[in-house]
Amino acid sequence: MKIKRISLVALVLVTVFSGLGLPAPARAGAREVPPDALRCLALAVYFEARGEPREGKEAVAYVVLNRAREAQFPGGVCQVVQQGGEQRPCQFGWWCDGRSDKPAPGRMWESSQDVAREVLAGQVEDPTQGALYFLRVKAREPTWAERLTRLARIGGHVFYR
Repeated sequence: MKIKRISLVALVLVTVFSGLGLPAPARAGAREVPPDALRCLALAVYFEARGEPREGKEAVAYVVLNRAREAQFPGGVCQVVQQGGEQRPCQFGWWCDGRSDKPAPGRMWESSQDVAREVLAGQVEDPTQGALYFLRVKAREPTWAERLTRLARIGGHVFYR
């Protein structure tokens, strides 16, 4: 009986202390990232913000994630990205423009995947303050933007809610 108790105590101690060697996000309960959500979010970051600084990429990723959490949008990263289908009108022009959605291999695609992974894992704070929409700074402001609250300008995009 004493051996069972010692074994049980050892098992508990190993379980408790085994997490100490993990990086902070893993110990803090970082979320597992589903592969399909990672790919969809990375594609959105790549096609909408690949030339942006890191914070600009994170901001675009958060708009997709914020939408996935709101009842007025589809529930799920891929569903948000693909909302409207491949014909216009759609939510993201790159998705329904009839061109290939295959990213070019290289640094920009890798960076887009890294940002998507970190945002989905909860390792990055939302720089947009909960934005649900964004617009390129150089674009003419559409009528829909007049009804929204401007939250931030990050890189080459303006973010709204």
